Amino acid sequence: MLVKAFLVLAGVIGIGLGGTILLAPLSFYAGYGLDLTGQITLLNEMRSHGLSLMALGGIIVGGVFVPRLANLSLLAATGLYLSYGVSRLIAVALDGRPADGLLVATAIELAIGSLGLVLYLRHRNRTALAAA
Repeated sequence: MLVKAFLVLAGVIGIGLGGTILLAPLSFYAGYGLDLTGQITLLNEMRSHGLSLMALGGIIVGGVFVPRLANLSLLAATGLYLSYGVSRLIAVALDGRPADGLLVATAIELAIGSLGLVLYLRHRNRTALAAA
């Protein structure tokens, strides 16, 4: 039950963030203090992440409805959130402290990714034992 709840939460967050980035990037990034108004090239670059986040969110949620995809979905959630969180940590080390909202995002991404990793390792071991 915990795995399913995690997959729904992680997937819906990915879909929601992706959709907002794709369809309303000005207001999304304004929340971090960024003004993309009139910056067509940067706006294009920022929007480009939206659909990939939505697709990964769909794969993550798919593990709830297709049990044989649960391990893949857990791995996708772990990879998605840990890669964002660790990338932000690297950016802090290289560039300095960003806006508080991005620090909060970093903490949330690392927490979700870490929980995903724990659940993946537990779920993988259970399914391996059941198959043996």
